[in-house]
Amino acid sequence: MDKYIFFKQDALRPSNEQLLDTKLFYLNAGELYRRFDDWKDNDQFYFIPLYMEMTYSCAGIVAEIAPDPVWLGSFITCILEHPDMFQYNCPKCGKVVYPFRYVGSPLSGTVHLEGRCECGWRGVKEVSGWRIRAIALRDQIASDKLRYRIFRLLHPMGGASTVEGLHEWLRL
Repeated sequence: MDKYIFFKQDALRPSNEQLLDTKLFYLNAGELYRRFDDWKDNDQFYFIPLYMEMTYSCAGIVAEIAPDPVWLGSFITCILEHPDMFQYNCPKCGKVVYPFRYVGSPLSGTVHLEGRCECGWRGVKEVSGWRIRAIALRDQIASDKLRYRIFRLLHPMGGASTVEGLHEWLRL
């Protein structure tokens, strides 16, 4: 399948546990960004699946920024490597905000970057460029696929951890 096909078809719904794990990422994204260098080389954590539902629906057709699941490491790597597209300054204190979620509309081309700042501010920044952000994330996921296949080959009986498991490992 072409990595630039943005329309979701026959998608499986994530389990409640997977959705709760994704919400745990939303709640603790700041700490996971700060400690990324501690865990980015551990494939068990890098490939934690997130079910972010970065989709837009219009007239029954669903367009998605990236297919679920999005790997935690791919998502964070993309945001860190493309600060001009994904990071923004907090309107309260001016520090950099790293979004934990983004959704948008391919029709208007806008994206809502949702994040939380260290100062306690939490909110959304609306920016333009839906397609370039979708392509950046899809390119990151595509570049990680070989690493993922090697990880699965070396660990056929085990899989990725969970956000909760990463928190325990980091002692958060």
